Amino acid sequence: MREVVPDVQMWSVPVPDRGYDFNGFAVATEDGTVLIDPVEPVEDGWGAIDMLAPFAGLWVTNRNHSRAAAAFRERYGLQVVVHEADAGRLEAGADVTVRGDERLPGDIRLIHVPGKSPGEIAFHLPRARALIVGDVVVGDPPGELSTYPEKVIDDMEELHHSATKLLEYDFDALLLCDGEPIVSGGKQKLREFVASASG
Repeated sequence: MREVVPDVQMWSVPVPDRGYDFNGFAVATEDGTVLIDPVEPVEDGWGAIDMLAPFAGLWVTNRNHSRAAAAFRERYGLQVVVHEADAGRLEAGADVTVRGDERLPGDIRLIHVPGKSPGEIAFHLPRARALIVGDVVVGDPPGELSTYPEKVIDDMEELHHSATKLLEYDFDALLLCDGEPIVSGGKQKLREFVASASG
């Protein structure tokens, strides 16, 4: 586990067939730790996660990112929160649904970014000048952005619209749940991705 930007911890599990890692994030707020797309803790084990308590909730970015949400629910008694449009297809099951644009502890703002799936959400962390993003973009190869093949994306045009929408927010770090995060210059990299997609 490592601090990628102030108050944001990240831990990862390698996915050999993809060639990159899946990442989970823990954001420290005055109301407790906000967990986003938590993966099974491997390197430091559950003890490192235990030290982040108390928790302010567990959010999942999209229907394909159940990851270790069920294990976190069971261990810490947390409710799993996902967008209402993806709730029916979340393997871990949804305890609470959101519609997007809600505010979380720590002034974190949910952003509805459909495309890969209809209920994908991203998270704007204004205090850290960061975005946490699920599947809109992927950090592969490291230092660059890509996205999934069109065959696994519900609506590629909508995904590009969502990527463009994210540029409206003030951020420098682009923290990706799939692949290598871009801790500095993330907005410029996303701007380049949007330009290449529209070109």
